[in-house]
Amino acid sequence: MQRDVSFLSGTTIECKNIAKCFGAVRALRDASITVKPGEIRALFGGNGSGKSTLAKILGGTVAPDSGSILINDQVAHVRSPICSKKLGIIVTSQELSLAPNLSMATNVLLSCLPTKSKFFLDKKAVEEKAKEQLKILNLGHLMDREISELPNNQKYMVEFAKALVQEPKLLVVDEVTSALFSQDFEIVKKILFKLSDNGVPIIFISHRMNEIYDICQTVTIMRNGSTLGTHSLRDVSHNELLSQMSGKEVVKEEMETMNAASFIGQGDQKIMLSVQDLTLPKFGHKIAFHASAGQFIGISGLQGQGQSEFIRSIFGMIGPVEMEIDGEKVTCNSPLSAIENGIGFVSGDRENEGIFSERSIQENLNAVRKLVLRKGEADYQKVISAYGVVMNNLSQPIKSLSGGNQQKVVIGRWTSMSPKVLLADDPNKGVDVQARRDVHLIFKELVDAGSTVIMVSSDDEELVDISKIIPESNVLIMYEGQIVKTLQGTEISVENIVAASLSKGA
Repeated sequence: MQRDVSFLSGTTIECKNIAKCFGAVRALRDASITVKPGEIRALFGGNGSGKSTLAKILGGTVAPDSGSILINDQVAHVRSPICSKKLGIIVTSQELSLAPNLSMATNVLLSCLPTKSKFFLDKKAVEEKAKEQLKILNLGHLMDREISELPNNQKYMVEFAKALVQEPKLLVVDEVTSALFSQDFEIVKKILFKLSDNGVPIIFISHRMNEIYDICQTVTIMRNGSTLGTHSLRDVSHNELLSQMSGKEVVKEEMETMNAASFIGQGDQKIMLSVQDLTLPKFGHKIAFHASAGQFIGISGLQGQGQSEFIRSIFGMIGPVEMEIDGEKVTCNSPLSAIENGIGFVSGDRENEGIFSERSIQENLNAVRKLVLRKGEADYQKVISAYGVVMNNLSQPIKSLSGGNQQKVVIGRWTSMSPKVLLADDPNKGVDVQARRDVHLIFKELVDAGSTVIMVSSDDEELVDISKIIPESNVLIMYEGQIVKTLQGTEISVENIVAASLSKGA
């Protein structure tokens, strides 16, 4: 988005020659960036490129080994989050810092609770300030709702509200938008533009190219901990950004030009999964659904329409569900029974539902095959090599890997059991562009091998991208717990997905 902010006054933030090592891993190498008043600067790079480390240094949660931070040409000593906040530097991150058993209103003000005295909460002031921010984010009617009761997208909106209420002089948005639906994103975009108009510099970290071009004026490329250069977004193409990010020339994938004639209709293949009369407790409508072997099915719709609950029900996470899998009638009343019947599940919430963070890569790969199915160990090197996992050795903790590499290990855990059906709930949240493409190709390999892949995504563009490389694709639109529209082949486009979502499938 090309908006002229050159005339604005406000804070200028400069990071000069920032370096940081975590043990033997060099996270940042002389990284430098200057953001002027009102400028919205994208920070773009692959997982492990140093973006989040730089954000954490600005937020005071990580100390640099060398380098300096300057605010309006004055050296700023950012030694802790408290120091950072006193300087007006506010970081809102994909790592949620919410208290699940407290209300939205209380969570919004956890970092700056107003008090009548030193020890007592001024409840009225809390409610008034929180209500103002939550109303702006279209969440005012939910301010008394506990965080544990909210879907992921709303949790991230509350995380964003926590940053706004602190009235930032510099705002760092680190992957918060990765879990948002399109209508949430539009609200966030308007707020960022308003902050920009008021002279607030913003550093925006996202793996979604369309978001970067929609919001930012400039972009700084990072790779291997270094800042490679800064460009005006009107002067650089998507492929040029990807080439600089990855260090190799990016061309359109050959698979995107696959002949549409290779599409195999659903009626030509055997049914792998069939569900009749599935009812989602929140909605009460009955769903009838079937998917073929060797087929990719994307699930979209407006936020909170039952997409996540649908695939979690199939995985036995909500209650018993009767279905047919590969022609056999089964009842899945728990994740264990789903796994035993050949169903895998990949969550976008890696920290809470995907990885065992303190365990090794090897143990994480084996978690299902060895411990649940009691089969032999997975062929680790085959998975690591095939999926391009960047690591030092199999014994290192999985938490030491970037988000994209963690997700590849999680997917490898399930592919090693040769699933009949793989369910994925927004699996690429917070995953960089190249790793996201790698995951798409893994899904294609599964489909080519005869598995069925069913994926919920909050990013309509991602579903379109996958449909280009997997011709055997459908996209289902959900509304109020029902499947109201099915898009196939050339019907699958962002415009059609959005139109069907807004028109309830009509």
